[in-house]
Amino acid sequence: MSEPQLTVGTPLPVIAHVSRIVTKVVDRLTGSRVDYPLLVAMACVEALKGFGVRSQVMYGQVAWLEVLEDHSLIWAGCWGDHFSFWVATESGEVVDLNVSVACQKRAHASPSVTSLYSPPILWSREVPGFYRYLPEGVAELDLTEQQDKKKYELVLAEVLEKCAQQQLQGKSADSLDFPNEPIICPGRRILDDSKNSFRLFERAIAIRGIPNAPF
Repeated sequence: MSEPQLTVGTPLPVIAHVSRIVTKVVDRLTGSRVDYPLLVAMACVEALKGFGVRSQVMYGQVAWLEVLEDHSLIWAGCWGDHFSFWVATESGEVVDLNVSVACQKRAHASPSVTSLYSPPILWSREVPGFYRYLPEGVAELDLTEQQDKKKYELVLAEVLEKCAQQQLQGKSADSLDFPNEPIICPGRRILDDSKNSFRLFERAIAIRGIPNAPF
């Protein structure tokens, strides 16, 4: 009997490149990607194809912890009558390139409160306890508005141009260029941004503890 094959995750250079290109392109073409989780997820799937990584867009209930102005914690996200989108890679990684900027948008459950910090970008099979993802199925792109179609075409064209194997030729581990946002990568690797946002987020959780999740 042959030995079982180990599933290898997305290479770190690909994670760095795709997360930087997709977030930068969507932010520039939309003003802010915070309201475009499906567009971001679709762009990520297409970007990964350029590096031979298969993935798909998932939809379902999503929740994450946010730190409020008084440093208390609140669960934000989409559950109940709401849902959101993320990416699942062929190696079982959960990829959410939008969660790091989620605090820019008011939570459905508490629209009157202002958040300071969201969790990092997530790209990992191991999902920390300050995230919740409950998949309900694979999402399909169905754009009916002409404006949305135009945005998708512009994003897709630029992402496909900038995400291909040759873009990483000659790149060493020391020259990886991530977006300037906190990110959790495979192997529990955590990279913070220039404002130490994750350190401040993590400190609040250490003091307050994780409250009960909404689902």
